[in-house]
Amino acid sequence: MKIPEFNFRLTNFLLAVLLFGCLFLTATLLDFNGLYGQDAHEYLRLTRALSIFFYDGTAISHSYFPILYPLAAFLISKIVWNDIAAMQLVSIIALVASFFYLKKLLQLIHSQATLLNGYLVAFFFLSPYVFRFGLLAMSDMLCSFFVLAAVYHALSYSKLPAVKHSVLCGLFAAFAISTRYAVILLVLFPSFILLRAILINKDFKAIVFTLFAFCCVLIPDLLIRDRILFLDTGSESFSIDYAANAYAWSPVNFFRNTFQNPDGNQHYDFWNIVAVTFNIIHPAYLFIGAVLIFFLKRNDFAPPSMKLLLIMVIVYGFFIAGLNYQNNRYLLQSFPFLLVIFYPAFSRMVKRYFFKPGMQQVFYAMIILSQLVLFWYSFQKIRLLNDTEREIASSLKPYAGQTVYTCSIVGALSSYEVNNPVVDLYFTPITHPAPNSLVIFNYPEFSRYYAGRTPMYNWNVLNDQAPLRIVRSFPNGWALYTVEQQPAVP
Repeated sequence: MKIPEFNFRLTNFLLAVLLFGCLFLTATLLDFNGLYGQDAHEYLRLTRALSIFFYDGTAISHSYFPILYPLAAFLISKIVWNDIAAMQLVSIIALVASFFYLKKLLQLIHSQATLLNGYLVAFFFLSPYVFRFGLLAMSDMLCSFFVLAAVYHALSYSKLPAVKHSVLCGLFAAFAISTRYAVILLVLFPSFILLRAILINKDFKAIVFTLFAFCCVLIPDLLIRDRILFLDTGSESFSIDYAANAYAWSPVNFFRNTFQNPDGNQHYDFWNIVAVTFNIIHPAYLFIGAVLIFFLKRNDFAPPSMKLLLIMVIVYGFFIAGLNYQNNRYLLQSFPFLLVIFYPAFSRMVKRYFFKPGMQQVFYAMIILSQLVLFWYSFQKIRLLNDTEREIASSLKPYAGQTVYTCSIVGALSSYEVNNPVVDLYFTPITHPAPNSLVIFNYPEFSRYYAGRTPMYNWNVLNDQAPLRIVRSFPNGWALYTVEQQPAVP
């Protein structure tokens, strides 16, 4: 007997408009432009550098970051005429597109699936971290969409061989890696599945077209920056040009929660090997994940596609656990596949405890309300930092032309078009501060993260050379200081 289903009776188009509108309205009402943290500002710098490059050919200064997300933002900025808004729109569109590709993947693997719109709205779209990523001017949501699409088309080809699925898999896999290099581990597995299916079907035409599509995606970065993914081709010989953290992987990090890395002295509450399970058990990802585990059955993993997704999640989890830091952003890439894995368990739970339509409505209403509360709680830190960066940038307007010494928000000052000369205390040792200069510093945070490092050394030099006077305080420990001039020695 078919279970009564509480589902959203909307066409895909209307549902897409609703999801897009929900994200756009949230960003508008919260006055949140998506810029959060140094990575977002670096992506904005690249977006603006691309605009200059295409205008007059000025070379883009060095960056480890992949080019595809800034390139997508640059293209959309030509429509909306605002590069910051364009970056956020990329993430909003990517989340909406991910919703429908995840729905297609669920239907492909679980052909008798019901409750899909409700399941995905409640546990994917409104998952507090996922919804948050959909508002950020970052590459995570776009990359997640590309990985999801690559997996869908690889499995589609293995079920019903068609060249279009093979080519699309190649395109989306290349897009994914060109957005975040680390997801190469995730796209390798569906690529192997695709290659095996192609060889079984002796569809050599598909190999040629797929490789061609994959290589075409790599051409723009080669032409713009002399790079093929993380390989620098501009030097005499190919060299790996990637952030230092990428080389710090070690299984020893599985059981560590304290690290010293380029971001400073980091301490976390849990070992890495525990932290990588947060997209299963953390309330801001899947707050009923721990419950759904008990509804899983061994035969849920009988289909080869479910085995593939499980292997992808496990291998990617071990990779993340071996890094010398923690970041919940990385867990987004495997989260959609966890929802596919948990779907039979969810369906089993609903059949057992929420089989009446009225009970389903109450269940979904409670889930959605809980997700909204968790989102609001988890979003406060991001919103506060975004507001603080804008407030700091605005506070410098009366000090035009004065040198600013700061750390961690150099990118933010550039994003908000602060024209003062800026000296980054992270990189540049200070001996004598410029006369009539300013300092923007977060002593409570930096004294912990950068103890014994250049930023704190510079802070001490600035205090020793010329007393600092607080002009204005900001949230989270930030303060604006003026460098007091020492009296002349007679």
